[in-house]
Amino acid sequence: MILSQPSALSDQSELFDLRDRGLLLADGVFDTSLVSDGRVILRDAHLDRLIEGAAALGIDLERKAVARVMDTAIEDSASGALRITVTRGAGVRGLADDMAASPTLIARVSEYSVSLTPEAVRVHKSTILRNPTSITARYKTLSYTDNIVALRAAVQAGFDEAFFFSPAGHLACASVANVFVQMDGAIFTPPVGDGALPGVMRNWILGRGRVGDFAVSERSISLEDLRSADRVFLTNSLRLFQPVSAFETRMFNAELPAGCAELRAELLTN
Repeated sequence: MILSQPSALSDQSELFDLRDRGLLLADGVFDTSLVSDGRVILRDAHLDRLIEGAAALGIDLERKAVARVMDTAIEDSASGALRITVTRGAGVRGLADDMAASPTLIARVSEYSVSLTPEAVRVHKSTILRNPTSITARYKTLSYTDNIVALRAAVQAGFDEAFFFSPAGHLACASVANVFVQMDGAIFTPPVGDGALPGVMRNWILGRGRVGDFAVSERSISLEDLRSADRVFLTNSLRLFQPVSAFETRMFNAELPAGCAELRAELLTN
């Protein structure tokens, strides 16, 4: 683990300030990325997302400093899951952040290997609504309570994942992934305006514009759309692509679209 508090790299023996607002108020952001063959997959996009998320909270980060933490963290790791956590730093009691110290950066690599044949998951509809206007819906903030509770409820109900819907009834995302739905001869993913987190993998796929023979674009997806879909799959930066075999009682084709294998290979070999 690397702890940067506020500017010098150190090992885990350095004390963590218990007044840190990340600990007390979940005041910060984080990013998780895949390390493969000694490199961070989609490195620049992950750096961009971390910097943009911090800026949205009013936390100033120097890109070079974050990049240095990222690169130092993976020096001895050929593969794994890299998490970088950014907090506003230590501050005085209360919500006001004008007395906060410099940001704290924490980087840690955990053992992880991406599966080329990921298991299909069964998904439950969360009773928690996703608020598209909330900053926690648009950035990976440290406040993940809704996601934790939704996933726990799904597992307790016998499922593997949870889908969030917006107050307007549109599909938003899963607890730890973006959602792609194959229907009407194309593949669609919910727009950010419906509460979708603009994930790094999601954005990369949208930038490609296709998954195999299918065009990919954003579109609002209703509950009825989801239930009538031909195929559903999830994406995030660690799992890359994961098929959905069922939503509640509705069963789907549990095979990923053929183009997913090509995109996965492109990510892991380029």
